[in-house]
Amino acid sequence: MPDPLPVKRLIEWEDLDLQVMAGRGGLTRPIIRSELNRPALEMAGFFEKWQRDRIQILGSGEIAYLEIHRQDPATRQNLERIFSSPPPCVVITNNLPIFDEVIELAERYQVTVFRSTHHTTRFTKRLWDHLEVELSPYVVKRGVLMDVFNLGVLITGPSSIGKSECALELINRGHAFVADDLILIRGGQLSKLFGTGRSPIPYHMEIRGIGIIDISRMYGPRAVRISKQLDMMVHLEEWDVLKEYERLGFECQTTKILGIDLPCYTIPVKPGRNISTIVEIAALDQKLKVAGVQMAREFDEKLIEAMRKREGRATI
Repeated sequence: MPDPLPVKRLIEWEDLDLQVMAGRGGLTRPIIRSELNRPALEMAGFFEKWQRDRIQILGSGEIAYLEIHRQDPATRQNLERIFSSPPPCVVITNNLPIFDEVIELAERYQVTVFRSTHHTTRFTKRLWDHLEVELSPYVVKRGVLMDVFNLGVLITGPSSIGKSECALELINRGHAFVADDLILIRGGQLSKLFGTGRSPIPYHMEIRGIGIIDISRMYGPRAVRISKQLDMMVHLEEWDVLKEYERLGFECQTTKILGIDLPCYTIPVKPGRNISTIVEIAALDQKLKVAGVQMAREFDEKLIEAMRKREGRATI
């Protein structure tokens, strides 16, 4: 199950342009659902389908209704029922006015009321995008997460196999670093995975023999990402002479994370192999597969065609 999100976290998302107008005591209330609600029917007295654990959004329609019916005792009662339930918070969009009744109820029941300058539709989309990621299930994996050719690549493997050294070489080649060691992976929208660092201090990496280094300070802002969609995994392991490794590329291996199949390349490591180059090739191969290009099958078809032509010339 995902961890609850405190209401005060919404203020950190600058694209929402939120300002606290009342009910600061409710900033610690938990948000447990990404679904949102516009309580138009509830203001009119219909509560049969109301979900009180959703963030309540008041747009132009709801505020216009309140402006006309705010003196109606039934409307006041319905509004109090909304706040007393209580919901995680209330957001008023379009920079619309906030009536005294709303402020009084927010303070009485300690429900934070925000105001945003954004249009309701735009605001709802942005808030949903944030909550869908933050409140999705998650797992923690050990490895290094990189942005290689704009693909999120999770490099895994046993300790001391060379994950950090491979990541450093990739950074030197112009690729971007996301996180090292503990990688927090969340299942987001449209069956996609998103990864970020678990550490409260981002962009640091441990290099045995040197210690902790700060990638952002050594290589600059271009070399780091705060998070990245996860597109593939590269698993490093010691070369096993008894194991059969993929040599043609017909088999598309996958690994399952949070119920989502993720392409996985198993790379055997031994002295003399340039692992960072192989990771780059794996990323390019994955980009081609996503574009519908299957190099192994094309090679097989060309080989069969060449053999047929050779057999044809031999029978003449």
